[in-house]
Amino acid sequence: MKRFKQIFLCFSLFIVLFGCQKPVKDKSKEEPKKEVEEPKVPEVVKTSLTLSFVGDITLGNYAGQGYSGSFDQEYEKQGKDASYFLKNVKDVFEKDDLTIGNLEGPLTNAKSHAEKQFAFKGKPEYINILTQGDVEIVTLANNHSRDRFEKGMTDTKETLTNANIGYFGYEDSYIADVKGVKVGFLGYSFPQSFTTEMKEAITKLRKKADIVIVYFHWGIERDPSPMTMQRNIAKKCIDNGVDLVVGSHPHVLQGIETYKGKKIVYSLSNFCFGGNKNPSDKDSMIYQHTFNLEDNKIVSESHKVIPCMISSTKSRNNYQPTIVDGNDAKRVLKKIPEVK
Repeated sequence: MKRFKQIFLCFSLFIVLFGCQKPVKDKSKEEPKKEVEEPKVPEVVKTSLTLSFVGDITLGNYAGQGYSGSFDQEYEKQGKDASYFLKNVKDVFEKDDLTIGNLEGPLTNAKSHAEKQFAFKGKPEYINILTQGDVEIVTLANNHSRDRFEKGMTDTKETLTNANIGYFGYEDSYIADVKGVKVGFLGYSFPQSFTTEMKEAITKLRKKADIVIVYFHWGIERDPSPMTMQRNIAKKCIDNGVDLVVGSHPHVLQGIETYKGKKIVYSLSNFCFGGNKNPSDKDSMIYQHTFNLEDNKIVSESHKVIPCMISSTKSRNNYQPTIVDGNDAKRVLKKIPEVK
C-alpha cells in the first residue's frame, strides 16, 4: 500500500510539471505575416493644350473679279506652290496643338453661283494650302460657304474630309481628340439671339467634350466694336457651359472681353484673304489660347495675341499673312482693347 502511494505521488507530480504546459509551436512552419499595403492614390494626369485661332481664310476669287492681282493669279505666279501662302506663320501652327480658322468660300469646280456682289470659289487643290500650312480645323458657318449652292458645300466637305481636316458649323459639330482631351466645336453665322437650338447643341456637346468652343460669324463690317447683341449672345454661351467664344466677319480687329473667367474674342479680322486685292486695313492676329487640365478638367487658362498683317508687303495684298513687330505690332495690339 505504501508503495502504491509512492507511485501515485510520482505520477501526480509528473502531471503537474509537464501536463499543464502549453505546447510549443514550431515557428518554422508558420506562414510569414503579410505586410498591409497602403492604398495607392492615383496620379493626377496633367495636360496642357494650346490652340491657335485665325479669321477669314478666303482661298480663290469671286465671280466677275479681274484676274490681275487676284489670289488665283498669285497661285499661278508662285508655280502652284501651296506652301507659299502660310509659310510665314506655319512655324506657329506647327508648334501648337490645333489651328482653327474660318474657311470663307467653297472649294469646288461648280460653275453656278449665287447672285450676289461677292460669290467666292476656290479650286479644290487649294486644300493643300491648309494642309501644308498646318491648319487642322475650319468653320463653315459664314455668309459665303454656300456661294456655289449646296453642290459647293458638299464638294467642300468632301475635300476637307479627304484631306483629314475637320470642319464644323451650322448643324455640324466637331470633336478633336488631342492628348486624350476632347475639344468640341460649334459654329454659327449671324445669330440674332441665343436660341434654344444653340443651348441644346451646347448641352449635347458638353456631355461628350472636355472643352467646348463656339466660333461665330457675326458683327458689322469695318466696325471696330462688337454690338450689344453679340456680347449678350456670347455671355449666354458661357452661362451654358462654353469655355471660349471667338468670332470673325467684320474684316477688322475687335477687342477681347473676359466674362466669368472665360474669353470672348469678337473679331479675328481677315487672315489669308483672297476677297480683296488691296484692303486699306491689313491688320490681323493669331489668337492663342492655352488650357491647362488635370484629369481632363480645366484648372487654369491663359492667352496670347500674335500681331499679324494679311500680307508680307504693305503696297498690296500678296495673300501671305505675316507676323509683325515694332510699330506695326503696337498698331495692331492697340486695336484689340479689353472690352468693358
